[in-house]
Amino acid sequence: MLFALTALCPAQSYSGALQLTGTAVGGVAIKVETSANSPSLPSTASIERAAFDLINKERAANGDAPLVWSEKAAEVARTHSLDMANGQFFSHRGTDGSMVDDRAGRAGINDWQAISENIAYVRGVEDPIGFAVAKWMASPSHRKNLLDKRWKESAIGVAALPDGTIYFTQVFILRF
Repeated sequence: MLFALTALCPAQSYSGALQLTGTAVGGVAIKVETSANSPSLPSTASIERAAFDLINKERAANGDAPLVWSEKAAEVARTHSLDMANGQFFSHRGTDGSMVDDRAGRAGINDWQAISENIAYVRGVEDPIGFAVAKWMASPSHRKNLLDKRWKESAIGVAALPDGTIYFTQVFILRF
């Protein structure tokens, strides 16, 4: 079993405009449904939504309003998960040196007052979605992001490798 996670504390401000300079890491998208070396995996879109729904259940259990799915935030999250999967690394900093605020700017999200992300990768567990969310909830910094009442919109992006490793990125946005 392999698991890692990290949380990036919210950025409070952003200045400057960035242009989209390309597609995710060489334009290569990783989306694996099944593999000879891994159990059958659901589609990445269903993994994203299942993890998002599970997080909203955790928020409801803690008296918090549900997060609203943002397709733009999903684009930012998917781009970073694909970057990590393609490069087989684990960090908030992308291969191009970008952080979540840089990636959001590239996706046209420039009207935020706070932005943050949680990342995780999982391999070798029966329920990777439940495992990732449970580990995020057990970590004080991740839990703080997941249950922060100021977050209104969010999304999760995943990338899956043939060995069953799944990279998760969740982006949280508070707009002006």
